[in-house]
Amino acid sequence: MRALKPIAALISLLAFAVPASAAYPERLITVVCASGAGGAVDVTTRVIADYLSKALGRPVVVQNEPGAGSTIAISAVAKARPDGYTLLTVGSGVAVARELYPQANVDVLRDLVPVTMVGATPLALFVNGSVPAKNYAELITWLKAHPNDATTGSNGRGSAGHLAIELLNKMAGVNIRYIPYRTTPQAHTDLIAGRLSVMMTSSLGDPTKVGVTPVAVSSLERWNTMPAVPTLDELGLKGYEAATWVALMAPKGTPPQAIEAINTAMEKALDDPALRKRLDEIGIIPQRQTGAAFAATYIKEEIDKWTEILRNAPDRP
Repeated sequence: MRALKPIAALISLLAFAVPASAAYPERLITVVCASGAGGAVDVTTRVIADYLSKALGRPVVVQNEPGAGSTIAISAVAKARPDGYTLLTVGSGVAVARELYPQANVDVLRDLVPVTMVGATPLALFVNGSVPAKNYAELITWLKAHPNDATTGSNGRGSAGHLAIELLNKMAGVNIRYIPYRTTPQAHTDLIAGRLSVMMTSSLGDPTKVGVTPVAVSSLERWNTMPAVPTLDELGLKGYEAATWVALMAPKGTPPQAIEAINTAMEKALDDPALRKRLDEIGIIPQRQTGAAFAATYIKEEIDKWTEILRNAPDRP
């Protein structure tokens, strides 16, 4: 009986291995989404899943696994069979996941392989109507004259809205005090009600109807959603850039031919005017550069950038 154990282990290993010659894809593909239903990453995932299904000729289904800064989903997909049939979409929050959840022992670039970047959504800097500032210059003047009065909020420390404000504090030399909320809509409510001075967020409905003013956007180029609003870069904060982005990843060891097939399908999908129109409707700017190598470099740079910002941010309620 003992002699059979190595044979059994070998059979198990061979069953797990992926034949290099296998045609891809041959069956249904599952995309695990590291965010909850209805969020930007989830909506983007479902949109691209439909187009990937058409391009690949196989069903592509979405499975949500939110929680713990995406570490639950990362851990689950990292342990999945690396055959190209389990993929993962993550948002920009993974850039600080290791910093916020060290006990989870996950590393998105160690445990997974990037497939491609999908797109990004800029943030807008909104000012509450009670703040005497109708543009960015007036806001900065007010912030410097009231260094302890300004407040902001978002859905928790390390969120895109939090990190974008801390980058603004650093580059503009201001002091906007951060207040964490359980959800983004709760912070939106307090901004509109005047309990928060400013907020960096990607969605707030029609600002003219709720008494807030967008004074800048966080992308390097103007955002189609708010074409009249200048970027922070053009307003003088050279190089300022922050966004909520979406990346597609796979378990480490996924065959190169599977990753290449997915990338080819993604490039075809992103060239489709109907998809680009749909992404524009939900505020997503399609990534101009795709591919695994670019995604790996981009994610590494984002991890380095935002980890430093978070480590230096005041740990204050």
